[in-house]
Amino acid sequence: MSFVSNLQAKLDEFSATKHGALCMQFLTGVLLILFSWTACWSLFGDECLPESNLFGILLTCICGKLLGMLLGLIRIPPLIGMIAAGILFRNLPGKASLGDDIHTGWSSTLRTGAFVILLLRAGLGLKLNILRKNKVLVTCLSVLPCVIEVIVVGTIAKFLLKLPWNWSILLGFVIAGVSPAVVIPSMLSLVARGYGERVGVPTLVMAAATADNAFTITGFSVALTFVFPEEDSSLAMVILKGPLELIIGISCGILFGYLLSYIPPKSSESRVTIQCTLLCMVGLSAVFGLKRFTYSGAGVLAALVMSTVAAQTWESKSEISAYLQGLWLFGETLLFTLVGAQVDLSQLTWSIVGYGLVCLIIGIMFRCVVAYGSVTFSKLNLKEKLFVCASWTPKATVQAAIGSIALDTVMEAEVPDKDEELYGITVLCIAVLAIIVTSPPGAALITILGPKLLDHKDDETKPLKNELAVENVEKEAEDNTV
Repeated sequence: MSFVSNLQAKLDEFSATKHGALCMQFLTGVLLILFSWTACWSLFGDECLPESNLFGILLTCICGKLLGMLLGLIRIPPLIGMIAAGILFRNLPGKASLGDDIHTGWSSTLRTGAFVILLLRAGLGLKLNILRKNKVLVTCLSVLPCVIEVIVVGTIAKFLLKLPWNWSILLGFVIAGVSPAVVIPSMLSLVARGYGERVGVPTLVMAAATADNAFTITGFSVALTFVFPEEDSSLAMVILKGPLELIIGISCGILFGYLLSYIPPKSSESRVTIQCTLLCMVGLSAVFGLKRFTYSGAGVLAALVMSTVAAQTWESKSEISAYLQGLWLFGETLLFTLVGAQVDLSQLTWSIVGYGLVCLIIGIMFRCVVAYGSVTFSKLNLKEKLFVCASWTPKATVQAAIGSIALDTVMEAEVPDKDEELYGITVLCIAVLAIIVTSPPGAALITILGPKLLDHKDDETKPLKNELAVENVEKEAEDNTV
């Protein structure tokens, strides 16, 4: 017994050190990888052996996670590593290409499932109390830059990339959303160090970023109905389908949201677990179910509204957010690696890359100008306004989530239209390009400029009344980082 006790004491002492913690984290990753594969092999047999569908998915996701963790150590967003691993496996030369082993249907379904988790977390992250108190400022900052960027990118894409108007506007919505996955952790870091407390700039940015995502996803869902109208539909039905999907999505979201607010009863011992399970199941049912009835946009909106409505009455919101955060650790790996695995470099041309960069750069320039204009008449000073503009540049999560949806929809047809397939590939490639080009510089800008442009709590300047501050907002934002 003394030997066991001594060994346990030494292990506890070693794991408490910096190197010991890294070793234990590495061992945890190895065990997760090993038993993930053995569990799948036990269940599915040969499907998990090399040159099979599940083996390709598992290996791509595992390598993507490891590469993401390595890049995270040098403060590069881990999602870059996940996307890079997917692209690498898809484009390895010869028979070594693992991306070809991944079944398109499996990839699409898994990415959509991860997208549902993203929608639910985005809904939980919408803080209606902040939106109500500062509705004009938050609405202007989340809507106006997005709308202008969609118009600018859509117009440029129409003439440079030769996309039809409906596809070019769809592309605008795909790349317009800012990334809470990059913005919110950076803001929380600044808050923890005491920056931006004068008028609560980090709180403003976190609230507006989540609202920006909600608006972008809603706009994309409506645009999708114009890109893929039902066969034999009249022009009037095509025009009406967008508002109809909005009505269906919002109505279903409110209905299910209120339903989840009251069930299970508060006396239930497993109330939180049941609420989280129902939230996920209803969200999946809405997105996949309404898609079968050709109302995919309504399903996306229903899941988003449902989680927003339900969260307003849940006392256990933080616990449910923690559950979803755990699911997102797996969901983000599936989403980013499988999106990367969709990119076929052989189909890329210099014109797509070059014109795509032009769309991105000009779109971001207009976004920053409009973001500055949106906060012109607020209490923010010049430095704080410039910081808000810098915070509005990173793109990642939304682009990965919706960038491949159009291509997936095209490929679901029995005989995919070649032109639409090319348009879908163009949208996907520019979405991935947006992530790679804007995420690392955007995160670096926020980290570098934050201490230079925002006030510090130890400054002699007397703080103004912080109308944006709400109780535990930083903790809630951390729980709901998308």
